[in-house]
Amino acid sequence: MEIDELESTKKIRKSQCLRNIKKLSFSDRTVDIWNSLNYEIVTAESVHKFMEKLEKWRYGDRTL
Repeated sequence: MEIDELESTKKIRKSQCLRNIKKLSFSDRTVDIWNSLNYEIVTAESVHKFMEKLEKWRYGDRTL
């Protein structure tokens, strides 16, 4: 498996929205954020490593 194929397995799909209220919900907004994370962050081996990489990505130059 290539990295592109692996990355697509960690993506979350949104359900279709018929009303604006669901589009503004917390779960719907977090899907976009999760899907924008690097593969290295999503596949971190522990919560501690995940948080370290996430903080570096959020406040750094968005590279790992």
